[in-house]
Amino acid sequence: MALFGKTRAPEFPPQSVWLNSDALTMKSLRGKVVLIDFWTYSCINCARTLPHVKRWHERYARHGLVIIGVHAPEFDFEKEEGNVRRAISDLGVTYPVVLDANFSIWNAYANHVWPHAFLINSHGVIVHDHAGEGGVAETEMAIQSALRSAGATDLPAIPPDGTEGEGVCYRTTPELYLGYVRGSIGNAHDTLPNAEEVFNDVPDHTDDISYLHGHWKVTSEYVEHTRALAVATEYVRLIYSAFDVHLVMGSADDQDAVIDVTLDGKPIPAAMAGADVVIDPDGKTHVHVRHHRMYTLIRADHYHRGTLKIGVKAAGLQMFAFTFGGCRS
Repeated sequence: MALFGKTRAPEFPPQSVWLNSDALTMKSLRGKVVLIDFWTYSCINCARTLPHVKRWHERYARHGLVIIGVHAPEFDFEKEEGNVRRAISDLGVTYPVVLDANFSIWNAYANHVWPHAFLINSHGVIVHDHAGEGGVAETEMAIQSALRSAGATDLPAIPPDGTEGEGVCYRTTPELYLGYVRGSIGNAHDTLPNAEEVFNDVPDHTDDISYLHGHWKVTSEYVEHTRALAVATEYVRLIYSAFDVHLVMGSADDQDAVIDVTLDGKPIPAAMAGADVVIDPDGKTHVHVRHHRMYTLIRADHYHRGTLKIGVKAAGLQMFAFTFGGCRS
């Protein structure tokens, strides 16, 4: 639902929890240009948009722009204030963030997607909105227009990296959830929810489908490894097509859990290893998992089809969703 023209921005609920700021109200912000950015910290689309939002804060705060990140959680762990505080510190978010764990602000804006930016002029009226990724130059031009209308001058030129339309995109594996509400496991048949089950891998695998092997519990949001092992003989296997592979996961008790990661049966090549991959002196590749967040496993400069195997030995390792990158400039 697009909100334009004379639609006034809804007020924030009075008991909202604010981070990086004292409590704000739309009434107290009258005279300022406000950008409301709906996001959640484990969302890959939000992660790709966040650098632009941070840049707008750096460029335009002194000209009267106030950016407010409305953190509306996709998963239950993103409802926890401590997790969000850690995430905004790690991500370098310095503008105000308001927690929207019960989606009251989300619903007030009739929102339906992450990320979604709403621009509000100095009179409190919504004058522009953009859902999803992209639209960077268009949104920045709308910001400058609203600021000029509010009396701002000497605004900086919009840099080249604010433009859109460059790059090549390929058919990419879609986002894959692992919980039973939105997900699908290739070898999970008549599985009892929220109970330990023994899964046996199958010889034939379909692309873009996850397969389990070993002792796992399938819950509404995630799969959890349930047995502590001496070595990582139990695993998740997936054939995907993409440039990049990310996995939202965490440890149930916030203790360090190590997963082994291979690509096509071999350690991930250094040139394709994601930011969270550790390469041992012997060449083996693994990831240290602790706090719940999105971990980057593959970051390649070429589009490829590969078989990803994630070996697990720790009990309590939780995996929520795979996300993928299919574009390069």
